[in-house]
Amino acid sequence: MENKRAFIGIFLIILVTFTMPYFMQWLSGENPYVPGDLVSDTTRSAMAAKADSDSVAIRQLPPQQREEAIRESIDPEPEALAASVTGIESDSSEKQIFFENELVKATLSNRGGGHLVSWELKKHDYYYGGNVNLIQPNITETPFGGNGLALSLVDKDGQNVKLNNLLLQTDLANGQKIILDENNPEASLEFYLPIKGGRIVKEYKLRYDSYAMDVVVRFENPEQFIGNRWYSFGWKNGLAATEENKRDDYDYARGYVSLGGELEKLDVSEEETEKLEKTGQINWTAIRTKYFLAAIIPHVKDDMSVNMTAQAYGEKDHILKVFETDLGVGFPLERAATYTDTFTVYIGPISIGDLEPYNVGLENLVMNRDWYEEIFRPISRWIILPAFTALHNFIPNYGFVIIVFSILVKLLLHPLTKKSYESMSRMQVLSPKMTEMREKYKNEPQRLNSEMMKLYKEQGVNPLGGCLPMLLQMPLLFALFIVFRSTIQLRGEPFVGWITDLSRPDALQLGTTLPFIGDTLHVLPILMGLTMIWQSKMTVTDPKQKAMVYFMPLFLIFIFYSLPSGLNMYYAIFNLLSMVQTHMIKKKMGVADAAATGSSGDDAPKKADKPAPKKALSIKEQIAQRRAGTAQGNRTQRRQSKKK
Repeated sequence: MENKRAFIGIFLIILVTFTMPYFMQWLSGENPYVPGDLVSDTTRSAMAAKADSDSVAIRQLPPQQREEAIRESIDPEPEALAASVTGIESDSSEKQIFFENELVKATLSNRGGGHLVSWELKKHDYYYGGNVNLIQPNITETPFGGNGLALSLVDKDGQNVKLNNLLLQTDLANGQKIILDENNPEASLEFYLPIKGGRIVKEYKLRYDSYAMDVVVRFENPEQFIGNRWYSFGWKNGLAATEENKRDDYDYARGYVSLGGELEKLDVSEEETEKLEKTGQINWTAIRTKYFLAAIIPHVKDDMSVNMTAQAYGEKDHILKVFETDLGVGFPLERAATYTDTFTVYIGPISIGDLEPYNVGLENLVMNRDWYEEIFRPISRWIILPAFTALHNFIPNYGFVIIVFSILVKLLLHPLTKKSYESMSRMQVLSPKMTEMREKYKNEPQRLNSEMMKLYKEQGVNPLGGCLPMLLQMPLLFALFIVFRSTIQLRGEPFVGWITDLSRPDALQLGTTLPFIGDTLHVLPILMGLTMIWQSKMTVTDPKQKAMVYFMPLFLIFIFYSLPSGLNMYYAIFNLLSMVQTHMIKKKMGVADAAATGSSGDDAPKKADKPAPKKALSIKEQIAQRRAGTAQGNRTQRRQSKKK
């Protein structure tokens, strides 16, 4: 009975996690007018018509050609578009500058307005090796990144000047390397564009110990060239996928806007385009994949708008998502010789420890994929994750952390589990009487219910006593599932043998290819299913429940087969500990398996005469009587053994 409830609990976790998101759609009203728009209505209509036409044409291409076409439609050649803009003094050749600190290796280029060419995270690797690169404009598998931190404005001639289409000037030499450490903690890279008697400057301020940098946008003598009160600064072309399971990676992909005290979210389904437009106090805007994030935090948050778009390409396992976010920033009404804005740009892991220091709420994106994660986030955020991290401070291997953590959770839940088992034992004692009453009042349901309640009251039994302790455990189980499923702590962490990454399925090489399985076998989900079957055999005594002993474990093996090995290992260990716990509780209560159905077995002495009626015993008295009977039987057995 206990195991059945455990099955139901796990089934609910899977059902909510994998089914409910498909039925929950975020509903939004009509988008308001956004002052940050830099394009006229006529131009916008023409661009939209062309985009629709291009989108249809792209979708008809084969997958490999489609990804290249996506890149070309997003990132056209700078020279072709710069030719139509007059009054600027762009550079004649591309220059690339290499930057490295304790956490990042990056390449910046004057091509595309001083945009990022690459951004490698030194402490995070791909599953096949090598540092994760969140910007990959030259890899057809992930046509994202590049053109990050794009800036555009309308000049006095009405031209839409997009710096990401131009070669900016810089005093830095091509190929120059900048290495930051404790002895050289800061550096500044400057790119500029002379335009019609003024200058636009983009300055990158870098630090030795951070995933972030400050981007200073400076307009010198803006009255000479500014033709619109607004300019746009944002991130183009999304983030590159980093995980082997790209569908899972992009399932977590979202766009976010922190507006005042509210967090707005944008997602997109297969072959769709979605938009999010907001105006007001913009705290930050961000795009993410499963484990990584690009966020722009303006230092001046008022008088701003944000325009975010999300485009999905492909279907099912080949879906790709491109998120772009633009901040519309207003120039001050008073004239000034120089106008400056500063933006902190974070490009790194979605980790509470890395995001919390910015004090703007970016850490709230941890475990924030959907509504169900938000519900159980307080437990995950303030109880489970800190405990998990604290253990890792003493135990360097996360696999052993999971084992120790499983033991601690089992000890924490032991009082509830014991109470649940005691309640079920009491119900088993009443089972013969309940069966008799069901037969006696089978045609009187109301009378049956009344007599049942009377019996429960007389014997001091709560019919929900076995369920309530399990229900109290459910929030913890949900929270554990979320932590193991979506946090970055387990990413790239090995355990032993073939378990090389606890955030991915374990893969034991078979040396041959099997139907439906392939050349690798995921051992841990199978072990989890087997432990569930063994545990069920210890607790399920009702023949009507025998099917559940095999059906639910087999069903969950199928569901969990491609889930992270850390999650499967936790549940397998948890099941093993539950088996030990059940055995210990049984032994302590004196309810042996042979006596689980009562003391009237085949070996019970037969009496010729019907015994005189006795006073009904309470549940505690019946359990004590069983213990005494079991002890007496053991003594008799020992005496017989000695005689032999």
